[in-house]
Amino acid sequence: MQKYIQEINDKARPERWQSVVALEKMGRPAVEYLVLALKDEDKWVRYAAADALGNIGDQCCFDHLIGSLQDNDQDVRFVTAEALGKLGDPKACSALDTTCNQDNGYVKIAAEEALIKLNR
Repeated sequence: MQKYIQEINDKARPERWQSVVALEKMGRPAVEYLVLALKDEDKWVRYAAADALGNIGDQCCFDHLIGSLQDNDQDVRFVTAEALGKLGDPKACSALDTTCNQDNGYVKIAAEEALIKLNR
């Protein structure tokens, strides 16, 4: 796991997002590092981290994903909405409703689909 963490932190590597994908395969032990990656300067690292957290499904990342719904990048917001749907926590409904009302169509679709998964 340390190898992948070092690769993510190596800003000279343009493919750092691939190390995030590798961390996802490690499951729950990687969650804390994936949460940190949500704040990375590279949008693809943030994107991969949000996707990985949704796939792992650990509820401890819920608040961090809610925060990522405010990311500057629409791709990151899109995958974050999907990840919240995968987590299955109805507490995400309010934030997803807000996203539906305030974001562009691309992100709005993901938020609507997440709400459907949450039975809303």
